[in-house]
Amino acid sequence: MRIMPFVFLIGAFCLGTTLAREPAVLFDFTQGAQGWVPAHAVANMRVTSEGLEFDCVGEDPYIHSGPVTNLPQGNRVLLSIRMRSDADPVGEIFFGRGFTPQNSVRFTVNDDGQWQEYEVLLPAQEEGARLRIDPAAGQGRVAIAWIKALEMKPLKAGELARPAVFDLGAQPRTVRAGDLVLAHGGRQWDGFAVRVADEEMARSHGRSQLGIVLNGEPAYLDLAGAKFEALPETNGTLSVTARVCDAEGANWEFRRKFAARGDGAIAIETTIVADQKREIFHLPILTLFAGQGTFGEAKTQAVLPGVEYLENEPSSSEADVRGERAERRIVESHKLCFPLMSVVANGRYVGLVWDRNEHPAAVFDSPDRIFQSGGHLMGLWFPGVGERRLENEVAAFRPWAIAANVPTTFTATLIGGRGETVNPAVEQYVKLSGGLPPIPELEGGFDAAVKLLAHGWLDSALHEDGIWRHAVSGTNFPARPAADAPGYMLWLAEHTSDEALAGRLRAGAERGLERLAPAGNWEAHCSHVARPFAPLLFGRIEPYAERRLAAAQQALAAFDEQGLIRYRPQAGKPDYGATHWEDHANGLSAARLEPVLEAAVFTGDEQLTKAALAVLDKQLEVYRHTVPRGAQTWEMPLHTPDILASGRILACCNLAYQLTADQKYLDAARHWAWTGVSLVYLDRPADSPVGLYATTAVLGATNWTAPFWIGLPVQWCGLVYRSALQDLARLDPTQGDFWGQLATGITRSGLQQTFPLEDRERQGLLPDFFHLRAQRSDGPAISPGTVQANLPEAFGKTPIYTSQRLSPGEVLLHVPGRIGRIEHNDRDVRIEIDGWYSKPYWVRLVRVPAPSPHVELQGGRVLSTEYSDQRQTLNVLVEGQGTLVLSLGGKTGEAVAPSNR
Repeated sequence: MRIMPFVFLIGAFCLGTTLAREPAVLFDFTQGAQGWVPAHAVANMRVTSEGLEFDCVGEDPYIHSGPVTNLPQGNRVLLSIRMRSDADPVGEIFFGRGFTPQNSVRFTVNDDGQWQEYEVLLPAQEEGARLRIDPAAGQGRVAIAWIKALEMKPLKAGELARPAVFDLGAQPRTVRAGDLVLAHGGRQWDGFAVRVADEEMARSHGRSQLGIVLNGEPAYLDLAGAKFEALPETNGTLSVTARVCDAEGANWEFRRKFAARGDGAIAIETTIVADQKREIFHLPILTLFAGQGTFGEAKTQAVLPGVEYLENEPSSSEADVRGERAERRIVESHKLCFPLMSVVANGRYVGLVWDRNEHPAAVFDSPDRIFQSGGHLMGLWFPGVGERRLENEVAAFRPWAIAANVPTTFTATLIGGRGETVNPAVEQYVKLSGGLPPIPELEGGFDAAVKLLAHGWLDSALHEDGIWRHAVSGTNFPARPAADAPGYMLWLAEHTSDEALAGRLRAGAERGLERLAPAGNWEAHCSHVARPFAPLLFGRIEPYAERRLAAAQQALAAFDEQGLIRYRPQAGKPDYGATHWEDHANGLSAARLEPVLEAAVFTGDEQLTKAALAVLDKQLEVYRHTVPRGAQTWEMPLHTPDILASGRILACCNLAYQLTADQKYLDAARHWAWTGVSLVYLDRPADSPVGLYATTAVLGATNWTAPFWIGLPVQWCGLVYRSALQDLARLDPTQGDFWGQLATGITRSGLQQTFPLEDRERQGLLPDFFHLRAQRSDGPAISPGTVQANLPEAFGKTPIYTSQRLSPGEVLLHVPGRIGRIEHNDRDVRIEIDGWYSKPYWVRLVRVPAPSPHVELQGGRVLSTEYSDQRQTLNVLVEGQGTLVLSLGGKTGEAVAPSNR
């Protein structure tokens, strides 16, 4: 993401035909070019008996038409194209009087040289619109046989009825699940209210309508007048039934059962059956209006995971994406990270959870502009988005048939509880799902991962004789010296069973160290996740620490009195703060604070620590109960919700907890960790191997237009968040396993998305983004270090780097490896360390009071020690693993000059 030089918007949209309409042929290229001309990087365009053939001879080839006179207008258009190509998978359609990135749709091309048919959904077109086809991103041969268009006219019989005001009566029937209570008036099918902690939070529609086809025409069957029966509650369960007859004599029965499903959850099972075959185009399984008649259109927060993450602001706004794509009230299912919607107000949340495999349309509008209810709309309707309904269309385009006397059942869960943010609703979803989903498996396991990343460092286009690019993307990101690459390569060398590959990795790491300029420039890195392991492997620790300290002290000057970084537009770039109500955001401020706190942990400097913690305290107060946003203002609006922001703030809290052991920072870390969960795919978005634990980076579009990132995972952003989660897993004594599993899942998904060995230039590199439906990696190819930073933890291996506070006390320990059991007594501290490097390496301790302790490594050797009275730092050169013993007031270890590595 963030580094893309080209456009990506919504992909190909597969639909069946609607009712009896047939697509119109716009162009039959066997009859001639019909006004299409080669416009850029296209040669040898010719008409043959098979269609229009041409050669793509350069970057970004395209052809275009004149005005298309028979293009349907007034409704959306499904464009069908029959094409063959041996170029590449990147296809794009532009439309309109003028060709702009906003007026384009990307689709994935099967570049096997065989005829294929592609369907691309366009918005309503205007008179004089033209078409442009970009069949590939680069060179190859292409042929197009024809282009057809189908007008997508909606099925409806007038507008849907507005919600009715109904009386629950003096003694409504209730189902209770802790603080959550469903109260049914017992008088009509859709007449119930939802209470949380004694406050009404939502109401049902009250005038539900069933959309059916009668005499070949759409019609609505009003359920408010259906004959109704409510059975007495038994064992916390309430059952209701409604019966009604349609105009052609079919008898319908609707059954609904409400049952407590643990604290804060009520299962709702809805069944429909008719005694004659019927076609349905609108079935509202559940329609709720949060805040109707109570807190109204205001809210504290709301969430539709992967699509919306709101404070007291409207959904489907243009704050993060402009134009038609801003509308997100009914989206394609694969864009949802998991099936949940929730609204928070007055210290309470209410929401719905459902089964994605039942394929409902999730309807979310906050505030409600569809029915104008005065609240917030949350619904589950059928049909879902797909072959019968288009995105964001209240009316479907194609009915589905039900057989006579065959019941159809749908399930959902109503949730509610106390909370100031959406975090408790997300936690409830995870609880109802039985915890996190299974960890993805990588074919070949750990050995395959090591081999894949090793070839990324060595053999991809990222590597150029001991220097590395951040990403492979045309002429962007020139190769530079990098200190993280040699360290990552050496770790792989220590863990591969292929001796030849290990030798190449060691030689590559040595060449990388030779090319560092100046020598010991450990700050140079090419990965998104940079940990201070280079000085612990290669020495020159104190000069590195001094540079980090100086940089951190200088960085502190950028924070204002409130501890914030104010956004300022850059010359020649859009004003990314234009759509935000403030000139700052938590992601922007935390991203600048994180390296300051890292320096405090590595140096132990008391003044830096005090100043950095003061800034963090201010930020945590300012951003209390806010949405994570604004971490990528090099191309994204300041307002845009962002998983990278969650990761940055979480990392700051982790570091603060290491520095202080103050419970408030651990509590804050847990809170900010949960803010990122709604941007992780915890439910499989498609029946495909890659999807679980993929991460949606931002809920918007670059420059408000394109690329559009919702439904398009960008794993590098999730992997930065993952590294902060992995640290929290070590620090959190009660929820550590949960955070560790979440982190491992994100890492494994990153490996699944990584370009395979067969891709010569991009092998072992992380794609900038991933197409879920096509199961294809795409975009600039990013350094393996972003995945590798926590690869060890994902497979139970020795971590690349660990830092830990030696409680009780204030000493901080840094090891290129694992820190195990820590024991204290009156005389010494005993620490199990498992360094992964087979050569000598450094262990660093900071905030070590004088006099320097005696140090020994039981099971290995202490080669030398370096103690600074001024800085109270102790660097210990060791060989092997074992128990590091620090004896207070004793003699120092035997000094041996370190080897020249």
